[in-house]
Parts: sequence; C-alpha cells; structure tokens
Amino acid sequence: MTFVFWVWRPGVSVLLLMCVCDGAEGVIRRHCDCYEEDMYVQKDIGGFIQCSLKPGLGPYAECTEITDLRSVLEEVFPDVRSLCILHSSSSLPADSFSHIPLLEHLYLDGSHLAKVTSGAFAGLPKLRFLHILVSSSWGGVNVTLEPGVFQGLSSLEELTLAGMSLALAPPALLDPLVRVRSLRVDRAGARDLGELFCLLSPGMEKLETLELPGSMVSSIQNGGCSGSNPWPTVLLSRIRILDLRGNPVRRVEPKSLSVFQNLSSLSLSMVDVWVGQLWGSGMGRVNKLYLSSYTLRQFTPSLSDLCTLVVKHGVESLDLHLALITAFTAEVMKRCGPGLRQLSVTSEDLSGMDLGFWTGTGQIQGLMMVLTKLTNASFCSAGGGRVWNLTSLILHENHLTEITTDQFSCMPLLERLDLSGNHISSLAHRALQGMPLLRVLDLTHNKISLLGEDDFEGLPALEVLLLEGNKISGGIAHGVFRRQHRLQDLSLGEIDIIYQLYLNMLFLGFPTKLQHLLIDTGPGTYLTVGHVPAPEFPMVLELRGKMIQSSDCENNMFPMVRELKVGEGTKFDCNNIFLAPYFLNLESFEFSANPEKFVTPYTTINQLRKLKRLKLTNLNFSNHTDPSVTFRNLTELRSLVLINCRLNFLTRSMFTDLVSLRVLRLYSESPLILLEGVFIPLLSLSTLVFDQVDFRCDCSNGWLLDWADNSRKTQVVLLQRQQCIWHYQRLNFLSTMERLCQTEDDFLSYVSTTAAVCTLLCLALGYRFLRWPCVVLFCHLRGWVERRVGRRWWRRKRRMGGQWEELIEGEEGEETEEEEVRYDAFVSFSSGDEAWVLGEMAPMLEEGEPRLRLCLHHRDFEVGKGIVDNIAENIYCSRRTVCVLTRRYLRSDWCGLEMRVATHRLLSEHSHRLILIFLEHISPFELSAFHRLAKLARTRTYLDWPQDEDERVTFWERLRRNIAERDADELHDPPEAS
Repeated sequence: MTFVFWVWRPGVSVLLLMCVCDGAEGVIRRHCDCYEEDMYVQKDIGGFIQCSLKPGLGPYAECTEITDLRSVLEEVFPDVRSLCILHSSSSLPADSFSHIPLLEHLYLDGSHLAKVTSGAFAGLPKLRFLHILVSSSWGGVNVTLEPGVFQGLSSLEELTLAGMSLALAPPALLDPLVRVRSLRVDRAGARDLGELFCLLSPGMEKLETLELPGSMVSSIQNGGCSGSNPWPTVLLSRIRILDLRGNPVRRVEPKSLSVFQNLSSLSLSMVDVWVGQLWGSGMGRVNKLYLSSYTLRQFTPSLSDLCTLVVKHGVESLDLHLALITAFTAEVMKRCGPGLRQLSVTSEDLSGMDLGFWTGTGQIQGLMMVLTKLTNASFCSAGGGRVWNLTSLILHENHLTEITTDQFSCMPLLERLDLSGNHISSLAHRALQGMPLLRVLDLTHNKISLLGEDDFEGLPALEVLLLEGNKISGGIAHGVFRRQHRLQDLSLGEIDIIYQLYLNMLFLGFPTKLQHLLIDTGPGTYLTVGHVPAPEFPMVLELRGKMIQSSDCENNMFPMVRELKVGEGTKFDCNNIFLAPYFLNLESFEFSANPEKFVTPYTTINQLRKLKRLKLTNLNFSNHTDPSVTFRNLTELRSLVLINCRLNFLTRSMFTDLVSLRVLRLYSESPLILLEGVFIPLLSLSTLVFDQVDFRCDCSNGWLLDWADNSRKTQVVLLQRQQCIWHYQRLNFLSTMERLCQTEDDFLSYVSTTAAVCTLLCLALGYRFLRWPCVVLFCHLRGWVERRVGRRWWRRKRRMGGQWEELIEGEEGEETEEEEVRYDAFVSFSSGDEAWVLGEMAPMLEEGEPRLRLCLHHRDFEVGKGIVDNIAENIYCSRRTVCVLTRRYLRSDWCGLEMRVATHRLLSEHSHRLILIFLEHISPFELSAFHRLAKLARTRTYLDWPQDEDERVTFWERLRRNIAERDADELHDPPEAS
C-alpha cells in the first residue's frame, strides 16, 4: 500500500512518498504468468486463457482473476509482446499498459466492463492486434468509450470489439486507426447496418475485412448517417470481406449494398428473406457467398433463385448453412451457369435431392454436404456415365452405410475424400476404384470391421489414410496397403482379436515416406515389424492398447522414430525388455499408464540420451527403490512433464543430470513435498509450471517462496493457484505459507520498516501543522533553562559568604540585568509598514523625553545569526513588544512568529507587556481567523492610529507612557542572571 503526503514549506511544495510493501514478490505473481516463446513451452504448457496466442509474438503473459487492472499489470514483464487478460474490473484506466511498450497482441476479456477511459492504450506504438470482449453480454451492453480511446495506436492492424453497444460511441472514435486491415464488431446490438457503417473513419484506407456478426441487424438500408451525412462510400468500396452472419436480416432494400463493388466474400444470415432482394441490392461481383438461416428452418430459398444470384454476381463458392433447399435437380442447376466452383450445403433434410444434380453444371470442383442425412452417395451412377471434375468431396456426419462398387469412379481428379462420422460398415469390392489422384482418405469414426485385400487397390497416390475410430475385428488382409507406396500418415483403427500384427505383411514393401503411424490394438497384441527398408524421414509412432509386445525390436523402423506416444494404459516392451535400447534416437517420449493401476517407471528411460521431451502420466515413483535413476544421463532433455505421478517428495538427486532442462511441469493430485534445493541442479530452467499440485502446509515447503523470489531466470507459473492440505482443509498455498512460516528476520524487517514509516509520517505531519508552535516552544524552553541556570549560579555565589563577594555579586547582577534588558520595546511590523515605523514612530519615541530604546529589524538584528534566534533573543531582551497591526501584518509568516513568541513570553512572565497598535481599521470578522490575536484584542486595551492630526499628540503620549513606565512587580523582583 502507498501513502502520499503534501508537505508545505515557504515557497516550495514537497511531495513525500512512502511505500509499505508486504514483501518483495520477485517472480511470484499473484495474478499474471509470463513465459518465453519456446517450442516446448507452447507444446507442454499452452494457453490457460482461450485467446489464441499468435506464434512469433512472444514472450507471452496471461492474467486472470483481476479486479484492479492497473496494480495487477505491474506484474507483467516490460518486454512482453502478447498479453491475455481475464478481468472483472469496471473500467480501463488511462496509461494502463504504458509500461509494456513492446506489446503487439492484447486480448481483454471482461465481465463487468462499463468504461474505457481516454488514453487507456497510450504508450503502445507497436500494438497490432487488439481484442476487447465483454463476455457476460450476448446483446451488447452500453460501454462508455471516451474520445481518444484509440489515440496513438498507429500500428494497429486488427481490432475486435465484442459484446458492447456502440450506440453512444463518439463520432471520431476510430479516426486514429489508419492502418487497420480487419475490424470485427461482435454483438453490438445495432438494428440498422448503417449505424455501424457510420462509425468508420475516412482515414481507414487499408480496411479490407469488416465483420459484424451477432449485432442484431435486422435491415440493410442506405439511410445515411445522422445529420444527413452519407455513408463513407469511398471506404466501403474498398472492403473485400463483409461478414454479417448471426444477424436476423429480414429486409434488404434496393441499392442498399451498391457501394460494395469489390467484395470477394459476403456472409449473411437471413429470416424469411427472398433471395431476389440480394440481386436487387446493387452489390457487385462476389467470389464467395455464405448464406445461412438465423435459426433453424427460417431460410427456405429455392435453388432457382440461388442460381440466379450466382449468375448475376459471379459467385464461385456458395455455402448454404441450415437452409431448406427445394428442387435440388440437374435441370435447375443448369441455371447456375459454368462459374460455380465450390458448393457447400449444411441442411437437415435434402431428401428431395437428385444425386445427378451435378450434371447440370459440371464445373463444380468442391462439394461439401454435412449433416444432410444423406443415405446414398451414388453420384456417379446418377450421372449417367458422365465424368465429374471434382477434386474435393466431403460427406461428413451423414447416414451413409456402405460404399458400393465403383461408387466414385466418375471422379478421376478427386484428391480428397472425407467420409468420416457415418455408419459405413464395409467397403464393397472395387469401391474406391477410379481415383488415381486421391491423396487424402478419411474414414474415421465409422463401423468398418474388415479390411479386404483389394479395398485400397485403386489408390496409388494415397498419402493420408485415417481409419481411427473403427473397431476392426474381422481381420486385416495381407497386402491391404501394398499399392500405397507414397503413404505418409496412417492411423489404424482399434484392432480387436488380432493377436499377431505383421507390419511388413500389410504393406508387402514398407512405404519409405511414412512419417506418422498410429496403431490401436486390443489386449495382448504382438507387433512384428519384420524386414522392412528404413524410412527416409523421421517418424512419429503412436501406440494405443492394453499390451503391445514386439519380438523383433531390432528392425529398421524403430531407429527412425523420433517421437513415441504410448497411450493411456498401454504397456509396450520387447520380450519383457523395455523399448529404450531400440529407440536410441528418440527425441520425444510420451507415456501414460492406466489411472486405476499406477505402474513403476522403467529404469531404462535413462538410456534415451538423445531425449529432449519427456511426458510421464500415472507413474508410481513412491515404490521405486531409487527414483533418481529414471532421469539419469538425460543431459539433453529440454522439457519434462510429470502428470499425476505418485511422488512422496522431490529430491535434488532426481534432477542432477538435467542440466539442459528448460520447462518443468508438475501435476499431482496427492500432497507433494519439495525438499529444499531440489531445483538447484536445473541450471537452464526457465519455466516451472505447477499445473495442479496439492502441497502439504508444512514449512519444509516454505523455501520454495524464497527460491522463487531470488531466482530471476525462472518463471514460476500458476503458483498463486495452488493449494495445500491443512487439518483436512484445502487452503491457498501462498497465503498459508506466509502465515505459518514467517521467519524472525521477516518479522524484524516488518517492525523496523513500520517504525521508520511511522517516524517519517510523524515528522511530515509535524512539519506541516506544528512547525511554528514547535519553534516558539523551543525558544521559550531555551530561555527558561538559561534563566534557571543563571539564578542558581547567583544564589550559589551569595552563599559563599563575604561582603566583597556580595558587593561584586550585586554589581554583576546589575550589569547582568542591564545586559538582559537592552531595549524598551521590540517593534514587530510588516515590511510594507516600514515607512511608517521609520518615518513616524521611531523619531517620535527615540528623540523625545524620555528617550526610548527601540529594537528594529533592519538596524538591531545581529548579522550572521539565524532569523528565528534574532527574533527570540531580542523579544526577551525588550521590556515591551509593540505590534503594528495591518492586513499585511496578518498575512506575514515572520510577523506571526514574532506574535507567537511575544504571546508565550506574556503568558510566562507577567512583567512583560504586549502593546497592540492598529494602523488601519480591521473588522472583527477579519480578525476572527487569527484566534490568538482576536482574544488579545478583546481582553486588552489597544491603540488605534488616529486619522485626525490633532489627536496624534495624545496618541504618542499614551504610547510613550505605556512603554516607559515600570511595573510594580518589576521594581521589587530580584534580578535574574541571564
């Protein structure tokens, strides 16, 4: 916490800033996590906020659970380039991010955001991507955007505003964004599209993409902007991508889109809109057109109208989503002309579709039909022998049950075929013939149980074959992949009741270009590679199943495997010997045991000396005789992930050889103790992640906080979220350890810091409010001490006896008295009244009879002595104090000090007299502010300077008499030595 005090002194304003910190946090962050851009960090940590961090823009930072945005952002490193924030603050204050000048990507997700202050993004000259979301709103809340919010963002290229209404936005809000290429306003709550168009600035000359999804736009009309201003037509004419999906558009007025003559993509959601309104809107050519129903069954266009739209606007790619299309026939498709290249349909029901519709326009090269309940894909037989120049066919999530013979033989140019998510149980003989150029075949998540010898016979160019999600229980024929010499990616489905799997027999000549192989087997499967040629490229091998054994691990394939993933509950070995000796070139290894049955880690992992990435899940280290053996010799390891591994404690010996480790991620559901110094051997550690760790609330773990404070090279991620176990309760680890394990040094530091701050605070307050009273009190005490000491000395000399001594003492007393009282009156006056004092008062009192001795500033103050000392000494050396009062006197600080000293002497010595002369009339109201002087004026007689010259003679006589006469007590009191 921070205290700020303003301390006043004459002519100078001094700011005293004092800070009291609970403790230096170092790299322990309460809300934010920062980490460098690293391939292992990105792969093994990822983002904890769904903000899609952009590659190449590290270092990254993520902040969550924020209420005070400004203070929390002080935790972020100044060199961060990508920042994601999940906050609940109501406003973005000015200069919130100015201490992060290198920031290029900023993602803000707030649930209670109500105001963005002007200058909130000041100091970010390099910011390129800005996303501001109000996640709690689906209809656009009123967020106040002050003028100048985006001032200084001259490099911004992409802006997203989601969940906030722009109805009250200032007119020049977007003026500074001269380099923006993409603008997305999501859920803005506008009824008319023109309201959003009018927010655009004419200076946004590089704007190409305008996305306005979910903004409740119901009509498109060119009504202009407020004040009879037209749309920014020059700017809109340069828009290439216009996205209006998610808006319930019910009306498109004629010529309302005539400004858009250079669109390459247009997306619209409609509610019972006749497609004819679009070709009457005046828009120009559109390469890609996306039309969807706002909700189910609200858009029922006829194919004839759609084809007219395609022809009129030169549409090459037509995407229809949740649209109920009627009359889907070849005769109607002829009206679409030869320009249509891509057709995508997502619909609940296309039961009336003619499978030969494509013959009406044979130029379609890409067809996607998703969720259309298609039960038959016999496009070729319906085409009557015609050849279809299709290159991509996607029939995902339909109701296909079989692939018949020569079903795709009319598609000789087909390169991608996606049949995933159907109910295909078998492939008929020669079902996949006639596709010599097919490179990608996706059959995942079907019901294929048997792979026949000729199933993939006619696919010599196949590079990717995906069979995952099929339970292959009927067997796999030898040589099923013998024609696939170019195969690069192969995923075999769950191979059930097949106890011997011979890879060399599947290919009859192993494909040397294979880079990824996934095998999912049943229990007790023996995997035999056989005599195969060595692959040309490093491989990724994924194994899933309960138990996989290999009898010929000494083959040409295993040494080329660089990444090995052993799935959950899978045990893989070679004749009961772990695989390490046969994968000596392995660089990445992922092993996951069954969570219900923890297994002991293999000690031979330490033979994988080229390993750079290791991820172990559900391993039991607690029963291991020497857990440190597992990671021994792994000197090149860069990333280590331990997920839910049973570890009673982590020791330094476990990480002794991991000198190159940069990323360590720990996840443990059971309480974990970290012995002191466990991370000291990790010389290269840059990121330590406590994904989920339940520590023990024990001071033996308290050293971790000190280590994190002092280790500036290691960023500890998510430590602020971890918990510890204390008396059957889960408590926050950081706060609990700070309470339980506070050392005596910490307590003494806290006490000393608090005492120092309180002392400075008292001095500051005393200087501000008690400065002059303290000065007067000091002078008064010093005079009292001198007088008391002098009186005691005089009495001691008298007790020494002898008339001579008494005579000498008497003479010295008279001399002392004469020295003590040097003036008859000390004159206190303002420099503005100096002319009257020197011209009127001094001559009248010092030259008349009796002659009086006056003490005047400019004449009698001792040169070289302090002003305060001069004032106090001369007042105490004068019998009277005469105050010449004017308004200038009341405003003078030095005159106030003289008044205070004289008043103190008046109260302590009844022999002293204070004489007040009012040189000008001062009303009681003006005098009431000076309570000490007002009290004296009420209780004592004072003199007024008469304006009539005849009365001034009497004035001078009275003043002389009051100064010259001696009081009775003064005449009889024994003299005091000064």
